[in-house]
Amino acid sequence: MVVSGKQYEISSLTNNKVKLINSLYHRKYRKDLNLFVAEGVRICKEALENNWDIKYLLFNKENKDNLAIHDLVNETTSLGADTIAVSSQILSKLSHKDNPQNVLGVFIQKWHRLPNSVDNKRIVALENVRDPGNLGTILRTMDGMGASDCVLLNECTDPFSYEAVRASMGAIFNINIIASNLEQFLKWKSDKNISLIGTSLKKASNYTKANWKTPFVLAMGNEQNGLSDEFINNCDQLIKIPMLGKSDSLNLAVSTGIVLYESIRKNPN
Repeated sequence: MVVSGKQYEISSLTNNKVKLINSLYHRKYRKDLNLFVAEGVRICKEALENNWDIKYLLFNKENKDNLAIHDLVNETTSLGADTIAVSSQILSKLSHKDNPQNVLGVFIQKWHRLPNSVDNKRIVALENVRDPGNLGTILRTMDGMGASDCVLLNECTDPFSYEAVRASMGAIFNINIIASNLEQFLKWKSDKNISLIGTSLKKASNYTKANWKTPFVLAMGNEQNGLSDEFINNCDQLIKIPMLGKSDSLNLAVSTGIVLYESIRKNPN
């Protein structure tokens, strides 16, 4: 039996819970506490609909009678998590924005293993991606394209950072986030006999010419340096997006969207 969560108010910026939540904007504390912050009624509702565990829900006490907030507070309480009424000043401090949302949720991080079943999957692997906005946008793009597994290799940015969660627009709650290293990933790739398609400027074919038969892994590299040589040497296909203007490259998230869409266009099943 689930015990209903507590409902109470916090009015001080120096409250220990406010300090704890504020610490979650630092990667070290997110990792130590295994928690992260998501902002907004729609995004928090999407998290709950996808069975993510919530620890706290903070809401603007001035908007407590808003129907959507009222329903979200009741749902959170029924799940055993605390709901906390706070001032707009506290929400502004915790959101790190001038115009904060009226709701802020603290959720437990959820990590997955490399999938045992890869049938018909479109998997995205990211190596050393550093920009949280890029990562969040890639997760949002993956969700729109029906790709449900994202493998983060080596020194990738934290998917549970505030910037990444915000850029994902809630898509992070629909994606299986997997942390791995190159050695583990390549062994899994070999065991599953799954096609590995990497992006590169060297000895690469036009992305429209690739074999997009599922299952496959689409690998995207670091914003500046691309995929490592070791990764490239283990790819079954290398692809590139031809540039027609003076720019020699596209934004990483834009490139991922273009290539994923092409995979669906060529192989909609």
